[in-house]
Amino acid sequence: MAITEILLLLALAAFIGWLLGRLIPAGRISSLRASIADKEAELEECRRSAVGKATPTVRPELPRKEPPAFVHADPLLPAFTFDDTPDPIDVETPPAPVVNTPANVPVAIVPPIVVPATPAPPVKPPVPVDIPVSSATGNSEAAVLNRIASRASEINFDRIGRAAASEADDLKDIVGIGPFLERKLHSLGIYTFRQVANFTKEDIDKVNEIIEFFPGRIERDNWVEQSKEFYKRKYGAKS
Repeated sequence: MAITEILLLLALAAFIGWLLGRLIPAGRISSLRASIADKEAELEECRRSAVGKATPTVRPELPRKEPPAFVHADPLLPAFTFDDTPDPIDVETPPAPVVNTPANVPVAIVPPIVVPATPAPPVKPPVPVDIPVSSATGNSEAAVLNRIASRASEINFDRIGRAAASEADDLKDIVGIGPFLERKLHSLGIYTFRQVANFTKEDIDKVNEIIEFFPGRIERDNWVEQSKEFYKRKYGAKS
């Protein structure tokens, strides 16, 4: 009988050890997968922000080349060409009429009239024009937070409760919430564990849609139960 009891105890201990070995790594793997997915989402948001903030380059305008002046054809070249432009005709200027004047009549010499040259106005250098670039594009962080804040009225705060920024808890303690996701919740008016713990199925679906999160992610990460546990730890003595 003693040997049978020892064997039963050994089998029970082996089963308990096997069960613990299966449960502990599974929980750690789930937490790591959630953290990796959150980091990938933040990296994608950063890439979109970098693309939205890129400054366009302005290429300088190249000077246009003027066509060369007309040049007479070289008589040594072949007469047949593809250019059908006629040669310009030189028009001879008729000579001025000669007026015979008597030898004893003095000829008045008129000095040439010199017209003073008008100085050309100074040419001002071109003023560089700055091309404004919008800092809040559709994919930037500021645009995303403003878009989320504009839909805060869709949340039923009478059911989940209201809170101010001065009462904010560290929502990043919840597995699945990173810094950028926490800022999204703050822009929506959600600051405390108590508000997240009061989520119903309707609130979960609405918040998931507004913060542009992965569908069903809030339920998979179990935000509500985690928030209840954190609320008891922090405010258990007061509540």
